[in-house]
Amino acid sequence: MGTRRDKDAAAFGFGIECPAIRSGSRPSFQTMMARPTHFLSIPLGQVHPTLCSRIADFRAALSLPPPNSTLLAGPQRVHLTLGVIALTPESLPTDIDLLYRLPTLLPLTTAPPTVTLDTLDVLRRESRRRAHVLWVGPSQPEPLFSQIYQIFRDEGFITDTRPLKLHMTLMNSTYRRPRTRRPRAFEYDSILRQARVLGCFGVQESKYAELPMSVSMGSYDAPRVHLCEMTSWDTDGAYVS
Repeated sequence: MGTRRDKDAAAFGFGIECPAIRSGSRPSFQTMMARPTHFLSIPLGQVHPTLCSRIADFRAALSLPPPNSTLLAGPQRVHLTLGVIALTPESLPTDIDLLYRLPTLLPLTTAPPTVTLDTLDVLRRESRRRAHVLWVGPSQPEPLFSQIYQIFRDEGFITDTRPLKLHMTLMNSTYRRPRTRRPRAFEYDSILRQARVLGCFGVQESKYAELPMSVSMGSYDAPRVHLCEMTSWDTDGAYVS
């Protein structure tokens, strides 16, 4: 959804996309402790079809029987997660207004920031070989995104106190269908040792021992930040902002 303010921000090589709502209040304590409803996304798939193709190659190289095959993120949802947020109808307008004010709070340039996907790792590790999320992302986040992350933390929208970890989810135990009472971790080690899988990340199979590991998935311009609603997709399966 484009707006005039979105176009103005894009003139600096960086744009904002979210619902056009203007006023509201800061999130309450109850909101900040609630289950996340939205997330800040750096969309890459919509502007980099080559990256989508590489993610599709990764999916094609895998041999996963159901239900593990349902753990995969679709190429149409290729994005970097900047932070998750719990919003209410009352706090949503304030969050959106903060997004629109970002161009006045950041040292923007005419060139968009660049993201280099050079790290493969997992989140929510349960053991040496089992985890809940497999992701690829930059080893060093672009300073601009660290600043955005800090701004939303300072305003109380992002409550995670850990340092920013920009990541593109490739597999997630919460995607499993049919759903289970509790998400079950998957064995990422056996997945990465399948033939041709690591080649999708630009590395040789013999180089793999453990995660995190260095990979070569390319560098991409990241010209926008989107505010997306959890589990909200368009007809193509892409997240709706």
